[in-house]
Amino acid sequence: MTEYLPKDLLPFAARTGRWTVTQVQDQPTLYTTNLGSLIRMVCSGSDCVNVYVISNGNPKWPDQKYAYRVDSDIWHEFYAKEGLAHIELPDSDEHLVEVITAGNTDFDDVWSGGEGFALTKVTTDGGEIKAAQPRKLFNFIGDSITAGCWIRGKAASVSYGAQDTYSALACDYLGLDSVRIAYSAAGVLRPGTGGVPVAREFLTKIDDHTHWKVNKPDYVIVNIGENDRKFEDDEFLTAYSNFINEVVATFPDAEIIVLSPFSQQFSAEIEQVATQHMLEFVDTTDWCTSFTDRVHPDEDGSEQAANHLINHLKGRLTK
Repeated sequence: MTEYLPKDLLPFAARTGRWTVTQVQDQPTLYTTNLGSLIRMVCSGSDCVNVYVISNGNPKWPDQKYAYRVDSDIWHEFYAKEGLAHIELPDSDEHLVEVITAGNTDFDDVWSGGEGFALTKVTTDGGEIKAAQPRKLFNFIGDSITAGCWIRGKAASVSYGAQDTYSALACDYLGLDSVRIAYSAAGVLRPGTGGVPVAREFLTKIDDHTHWKVNKPDYVIVNIGENDRKFEDDEFLTAYSNFINEVVATFPDAEIIVLSPFSQQFSAEIEQVATQHMLEFVDTTDWCTSFTDRVHPDEDGSEQAANHLINHLKGRLTK
């Protein structure tokens, strides 16, 4: 058996997620607080891969959920309480294995209580794991819609599907790497659930004491503002402008694309800020017409939005 510990996995996992190495339940873990954090690894010389995780959410609520796939085939979900995913490979040739943080609950205290996703090791039956070939890199900044909540219903964790968001589907089609900086219920004025602060504060931090080593994406896509609907227009305008200032300063070499929320909440204010900062603004009216509730896209709505995003991006990516 060949064993890969968190410190071995971090160098390539960090490209596709906001991962860090920290102690959880007295064990070193590969740790993140973000749904949609992905590990892309190429395994060769082995007939299986085992991914070991810790059940680390609020014990009174549904368990944290992960998903995996092999060679870009269908996703298979598993829960953290199972302890591991045993992933059979069709042969000992080279295979792409991906693991994603797929579901949690609003009651997991991810920000100050250490209740994020925790992976302890990956093993093979003697083969080798290496990083997948890097691709063009996108950061997605947003809220529960970008994170992957309520895609299949209204049950916490169970109905989540971070692998099926509009951002994930678009990246799959276009062949992109991505990092998600998104939390349930969060906005530029409203804090998120799980103790998460407003967007300006979580932009460069994984939790209340862990600073994220900021990456260097080719593009940053911002889709936030839906959860600020109870605030006044002028208050939102100021806060959103300040937040975009932070995004520009944090990712100075990236092309930044600003989306209006799918509900069109504060669309005019967001367009005004994008224009002032000379950033691309995308009107997402009619991008999504199918929802779990009145806010969260369901599977059909996520696919609709993904197709619109694909059509918007693919011309520039093929130049």
